[in-house]
Amino acid sequence: MKFWIMVLGLAFGAILIYLGFAGRFSKTTKYIAFLVGFLLIAGAIFLSTPDGAELVMKIT
Repeated sequence: MKFWIMVLGLAFGAILIYLGFAGRFSKTTKYIAFLVGFLLIAGAIFLSTPDGAELVMKIT
């Protein structure tokens, strides 16, 4: 399960970062897409580590 969370997070994050750079949107929307993509990738990497998954389990 953690593997698929990481794969999907990395994939969607990469798509959002690409849209942030190359999309035909307003400047604000591009910044938001880039930031959300970056946070999605960081979250996916964090959740794939044992400490990150343990922390999430303690919170939920």
